[in-house]
Amino acid sequence: MLNGTLNLVKVEELAWQERKAESFTMSRLHCGSFRVGYRPSTEYGNDGKGITLGTALAISGAAANPNMGYHSSPVVGFLMTLFNVRLGWWLGNPGPSGAKTWHRSGPLYSVGPLFSEAIGNTTDRYKYVNLSDGGHFENLGLYEMVLRRCHYIVVSDAGEDPECSFADLGEAVRKIRIDFGIPIEFAPMSIYPRSAIDTLKTPGHNGAIGRIRYSVVDGDAAPDGIIIYIKPACYGEEPRDIYEYYKRSATFPHERTGDQFFSESQFESYRMLGAHTMERLCKDCKDCGGDFRRFIRAIFKRHLETYPPDWLVKVFFWESVEDLTKQAGLDITPDGKSALREMINGGVDRIKEEDSLGDDKRKEEAQANLKKFVQGMIQVAKEQRVPALQESTFRKVRDSICPIWPFC
Repeated sequence: MLNGTLNLVKVEELAWQERKAESFTMSRLHCGSFRVGYRPSTEYGNDGKGITLGTALAISGAAANPNMGYHSSPVVGFLMTLFNVRLGWWLGNPGPSGAKTWHRSGPLYSVGPLFSEAIGNTTDRYKYVNLSDGGHFENLGLYEMVLRRCHYIVVSDAGEDPECSFADLGEAVRKIRIDFGIPIEFAPMSIYPRSAIDTLKTPGHNGAIGRIRYSVVDGDAAPDGIIIYIKPACYGEEPRDIYEYYKRSATFPHERTGDQFFSESQFESYRMLGAHTMERLCKDCKDCGGDFRRFIRAIFKRHLETYPPDWLVKVFFWESVEDLTKQAGLDITPDGKSALREMINGGVDRIKEEDSLGDDKRKEEAQANLKKFVQGMIQVAKEQRVPALQESTFRKVRDSICPIWPFC
């Protein structure tokens, strides 16, 4: 899925006077935005033949445009239009306003759209919409992933950020909380700028793991999401060729984005830093076998050198329950989910009280006991010939199997 920006410099929503844009996506299935509407990609644009991958890529990377979301300026926009510095696109509005134009490859007459660009008159109510680089709205692509309730999200933040202020991440988290009501939480980050390296008291890292609180909006039964945030940083432990370029360039690895003409050593240094960063994150995870949970545990243990927080252990335990029931071809009723979640939450709280969250053996014991409990529920459900695990099933197994550490 490719992200673009639908420019709204003529702001009608007063709360959007700063952003001056909304998200616009292009995928194999559809093109459009959550607020305006969607059209099938096989018919959108290109005179009904469907938008091409090349066009979608060009829109997603249209960084220089008279209307640029929250970067828009009346004077700059007029001058860019005057000198034809316009990488953005005009396509038919995918919403009701574009009922007769959404299949077209562009406006039949260019005077109106050109004038709208010059004076900042772009809106989502016109029959055509002005599209540009997705970074003019949100630069990480996180907004649309949260909208789709993605459970596991990996974000690579390669934006220019020499002081590690996490501006792009902050913008994404803010917009997601405002528009969707979903908080995203991170523990204190240990990703440091090069200006702080000489005074570091704790090891520097290249990533962080956060919690996407879907349950705040979707209810307690909704599983929270997990985000792995990756950011380039140098701490002097990198291969010598990276370190040499790091000493030569005062701003590496956060050189200005406007520099689009890389030298050989510059390009190779960035490429190798990316490879080195992922090698650090994937250290001792060669046997993960594509298991994202094992990958996350490996990051905590080998890279962050700490143990997963209690909320993440609860997520992992619950996912193991879902895996077992799916393998058995069974579902879980709402009352069964509520009972199991309450038991898991209580069990993890007991592990935390014992200060055993960092004890892999104790957590493995708890995991094995949870598996034993759920398998007991599955057996009872099959004996009773019911298609789902219910609260009554839970009570029957609990009465026969407890006490079992740390759940009951």
